[in-house]
Amino acid sequence: MDYLRERQEYVDLYDLLTVKRCLRTINFWRDTFKKHSKDKELKGLTEEEKIEDFNKMLGMELYFTKIKEYERKEKTISEWVENDRVKQDKLDNTSRPRGVLCSKCNIEMKYITKHLEDYDNKPMRVLFFFECPKCKKRKGVYDNGKEYVSKPQLCKKCKKKFEVTHKKKGSVIIWTYKCKYCGHKEVEVDDFEKSHAKWEKEKLADKILLEKYRNEFCLSDKKGKEGIELLEALEVARVVKEEEAQKYGSSVYQRVMQLKKTTIVELEKMLNKVLKKNKYIKLTLEKPEIGQYVIVPFSVQDADSSRKGSKSSDNLEKIIKDTLKDTNWRLMDNYVLYRLGYLEGRLKGYEQEEDMMKLAGKEEKKEPKYKVSPEKRNKYEFHHMVQLARLVGQHEGIENLRKKRLEKEPEGFFLDESESTYSCGICGESTPGDKIWWNLDGLRCKDCWRNIKEGNIPPLKSRDDKVWLNDSSLSYNYSLHPSTRRKLVREGFLKRRELKRDNGSVYCTVYLVKENKEFFKKYPKKPKMKVTFVDSQHSE
Repeated sequence: MDYLRERQEYVDLYDLLTVKRCLRTINFWRDTFKKHSKDKELKGLTEEEKIEDFNKMLGMELYFTKIKEYERKEKTISEWVENDRVKQDKLDNTSRPRGVLCSKCNIEMKYITKHLEDYDNKPMRVLFFFECPKCKKRKGVYDNGKEYVSKPQLCKKCKKKFEVTHKKKGSVIIWTYKCKYCGHKEVEVDDFEKSHAKWEKEKLADKILLEKYRNEFCLSDKKGKEGIELLEALEVARVVKEEEAQKYGSSVYQRVMQLKKTTIVELEKMLNKVLKKNKYIKLTLEKPEIGQYVIVPFSVQDADSSRKGSKSSDNLEKIIKDTLKDTNWRLMDNYVLYRLGYLEGRLKGYEQEEDMMKLAGKEEKKEPKYKVSPEKRNKYEFHHMVQLARLVGQHEGIENLRKKRLEKEPEGFFLDESESTYSCGICGESTPGDKIWWNLDGLRCKDCWRNIKEGNIPPLKSRDDKVWLNDSSLSYNYSLHPSTRRKLVREGFLKRRELKRDNGSVYCTVYLVKENKEFFKKYPKKPKMKVTFVDSQHSE
């Protein structure tokens, strides 16, 4: 028997298993859709939306399944080849026992064939079969010289030894097992021709299946390697997202957010003001050393002649430390040198967030939920998926901070001046952070929030076309030309809510669904692009 085969046979077998696994995945999702598409949790979705969502989930799982199968492919095939090579070597190169005698005729038996035994709970060994040239009796002997002893067939009822007979009719062998003790009888039929035909049919079906789906489910080396890189990047992304989200929730980060990032000009003004008040004059900032930090040597003179030596320097140190404690600057080396009323020292400025985290103090780190090796982290640090995860983690962390703030300000609040520009969830205008009102309903510009407070519009949530629409939504989703829209408003058929600024000018128009039911009956929404569920022909 040949165990070791051509490499392509191993590749075909692995690809066939990959195809079958992918088809099982498709069938699982198709069955899940049929079983759960009417669940009450999905009641608010249209049939098209359900199909689209299920297809997205299926597509994602199928893609990752193909990548995982490719990732294991080379290692698995190599293991298969090595296992079969070991078996072939054992079968081909194990020496057979010599001088095997017939137990009846006491003459040397003739070697016929051999068989490899490879069971999980026993060591691999070769069984050699011999036949007596005189009486034709056969015997099995293992490579270690131990004779093979067959286990007797036992009656299922009384557990006594069966008497076994057989008859052969062409390719069919009929085995009869009869118990002489209790009379129990069993018959087994081995139809080799039928079994072979069934095997050939299954082999042909597998060949057709492989030819049909191999290109679809078995990734090429190029796509497979790209997929593995994506999985590894996603692994790093998961860690980065967790770190970012936790960072914003830490007390250290909250202290960093409170530090004022002061420029050198602002620093000089700040120090001059407080130093002059305490009779330290002629502050001079020298040329800075630019590196990871900004280090600025400084000098000052003490105008109070009653302070000498350490009394003057200690006092100046305290003044500077107290002044800078809420900024990104610190007195370097924590001392000031005093000589004859002349004092000098160095200031260190921090710019990078990680440096400012250290500046804000230490905090006990939580054990991360996910871990990744430093090598993998460095490799994918700038991958677009990792960068995206960092942004998502930051957003999640910031949202958690804002939700925590709601405990003291339940109605909401304007964001800090340091926040970036945001788009209003109602009018869509870009607005500086300190003019954006935030609560669980979303982001509102100052004007939209005022219109809500004054009752011009209800507290609308962002992008909810089941509750409200704006001009662009009517034009896009209902094919309503602006001139037609204005005409319908004049006729009173289409009711609008105008949002106005402090000066009375209209900057946005809102249409509430509950106020325009007749309009939406007459002007139905444009149908979405038709989405078809996965090909039902994908089955084993």
